[in-house]
Formats: sequence, C-alpha cells, structure tokens
Amino acid sequence: MIPPPAEAAALVHTFYTIATDAGQIEEAVPAYSAQLIVTVRGQVRFTFADGTTGTSACVFINAPQMRSARAVLEGPVLQIGASLTHAAWQRLANLPADEMHDRLLPAEAVLTGAQIAALEAAAADCRDGRIAPEDVCAVLTGVIAAAPYSLRPDHEAVVEAIGRWLASGFDPALADLYAGLDMSQRQVQRICRRFFGVAPAQVAKRFRALRAAMLLSQPGISREVHDRLMATFFDQAHLIRDIRRYAGRTPSQFRRETLADELLDPAAHGDAGVPLKSAAE
Repeated sequence: MIPPPAEAAALVHTFYTIATDAGQIEEAVPAYSAQLIVTVRGQVRFTFADGTTGTSACVFINAPQMRSARAVLEGPVLQIGASLTHAAWQRLANLPADEMHDRLLPAEAVLTGAQIAALEAAAADCRDGRIAPEDVCAVLTGVIAAAPYSLRPDHEAVVEAIGRWLASGFDPALADLYAGLDMSQRQVQRICRRFFGVAPAQVAKRFRALRAAMLLSQPGISREVHDRLMATFFDQAHLIRDIRRYAGRTPSQFRRETLADELLDPAAHGDAGVPLKSAAE
C-alpha cells in the first residue's frame, strides 16, 4: 500500500502495487470501489459474479464491484493501481455505479488519449527500471485530479454524510443517516445508488462483511473488537454467506495466507476500513 499525498486524499483511498513471481495464481478480489490500474508486467484475467469476464490491459479500469470476483494472475505480474473514492469515480467517469459495475472498462471509455499515453509511458519506464512504482502513482494522481466532471452540491453532501455514517461504527443505524440529511429517504437512496451501487442498507451490509473479512485476514485486532464486530451478524450462516459474497472466501479459508489478505488491508477500502484502522491504533 502507498498512501496518497494529502492533496489526493479525497480522491484515492490508497495506491498499491501487486507483484508476483512467474507462474499462475488464482485469487479472490473483494468488492472494491472503482480501480484505475496500470499493468507493468504480466496479465490478469477476471471473472465477475454474473459470469462477465475481462483481461487486463496496460491501462484499464475495474468498475465498482458489488460482489467479489475471481482473478487469475499470469506472472510475473506487476500492477500499480489507485483505489478511487466513490466521489472521485463520478468526477472521473460520470458513470452511475448502479448501472456500470462488476466489469473491466477500457481506458478510452473514461480517459483522454493523452492521459492514456502518459500512463503507458510511465508503465514502460517502470518496466525498464527508469522510475519506481511510486513515480507511476504520481502520474496516476495527475490523471485522477484532472477529472472533468463536478459533483452537484446535494450529491456531494449525501456522499460525505454516508461516509461519516459508515465510519461511525460497525453497525450504524439507518435512521441516523436519514436524520442527518435535509431530504427525503427516496432522494438519499437514489443518490446512494449512483455513487455506491445500492441503497444505504445494502451498502452497510457490504461494508460490514468486508470489515469482518478484514478482521479475519489482518492480525493485531483485539478480541474485544473481534467480538463486537461478529455480534453484528444474525448468526454464523449469515456471516459465512456475506463474507463469501463480498470477499470471495469463507471464514475458514482465512486461516491460510494468500494474496487476498493484502487485498483486504483496511487502507484499501476507505470508509469500510475506518473503524478497524481506529481500533488497531
């Protein structure tokens, strides 16, 4: 994980690198916000929950994921990515998450030719050892910061309120979100679907499952925090079903070390990771 610079903190949850040796690795990709990715070496094939497939390019976009996906990495792989905030995705692409999700998008669907060329040149320089992955992140920052769309003030207010609500605890009350906004529940739900793909209740469910997966994959979380989070699930069956749906694994599968453990770092999931990051500090 590579933290974004202060000026990009509202745009990028985190930058990251994925590096593997030669050979094939199959792994689960948790439900993420949109990702802008530069491939320096290798290739990755994705299969999404609805059966849609896609293969990585030098520069490509993984649209917001509502569910986990499967990925096959043909190594050696080196990818450098930006995990975009929900607001940044709309500023960059203006594509509603409830309509465009769980698929790969070609770079030209969102970026200009000059932006793609700059990222491809950065990939080539990194491949040849002229620049480091952190330097590729700087190019990604420039592309993301130049997003051509602006958000409506009421949309921005709802997205910020949802972020605060999700970060307020492991199981935030839906009534608290609606009480803090001066608009109808229907309006809040409509805006939430555009930015998060589903209504607030389903967003909370997804984030709760991702938090449980993060807890199971990351060491150093206290037993007290573990018990508080697990108590938010109705029963063991719901826990297993939701973690499999959103993280692509069952609780027992977190006992073996895999690449997905790093993909579940709280830093990569923005508001979903805030309570766990706070608990670990």
